[in-house]
Amino acid sequence: MRAPMHILSDDQIIEITRRVRPSAQRRMLDFLKIPYRQRPDGTPVVFEADIHAPPKERSSAPRLRLP
Repeated sequence: MRAPMHILSDDQIIEITRRVRPSAQRRMLDFLKIPYRQRPDGTPVVFEADIHAPPKERSSAPRLRLP
């Protein structure tokens, strides 16, 4: 049985990034090399396991592809 994937709350993401706007949060997460997923509304989703995992074991976050 798989362990549940816990995600960080909006408040936790604000605490880590010190940013409120989703676009600024994503830039800061990129700078900190913390992987995230992006919801359709633009807000980042960060899995708790990615915060605690060594960089080599972190999941790779999909990136937006522009035409």
